[in-house]
Amino acid sequence: MCFMRRALFLLPALALASCAPPGRQSFSPTPAGPDTQTISAADAFQSRIPLVSILPDTQDFQAPLKGAVQQALAIKPDAAFEVMAQTPATGNPDTDAKTLAALAPQTKAIANAIIADGVPAARVTVGAKAAGLDQVLLVYVK
Repeated sequence: MCFMRRALFLLPALALASCAPPGRQSFSPTPAGPDTQTISAADAFQSRIPLVSILPDTQDFQAPLKGAVQQALAIKPDAAFEVMAQTPATGNPDTDAKTLAALAPQTKAIANAIIADGVPAARVTVGAKAAGLDQVLLVYVK
């Protein structure tokens, strides 16, 4: 009889022990912070992570850009986009301006591709800045 009571008492404990540990979907009163790679990326882009990064002279950017723009619009239908040409600062404003001017045609082509994908021209802006470590064309969602 004593054995029977112990078995009935241990049965719920065994059932709980066989459950899987909580996964990422469970909530925690003390959630883990972002990893160092995420923090480094946020710092590199001044807390603005680009939707798309395109290297200069890339010719086949339309299909990946269209997919990213459509995904952004699915999440936020009234999203605005900013196309930013970026080049490392040399310390010489004239050199920086010439380098950014050379990126202007591709920056405009990217903006036109976003407009061709159905985004009104009023929601697409173009800019340029001397920052970062590499020449790159960035598309941000606002």
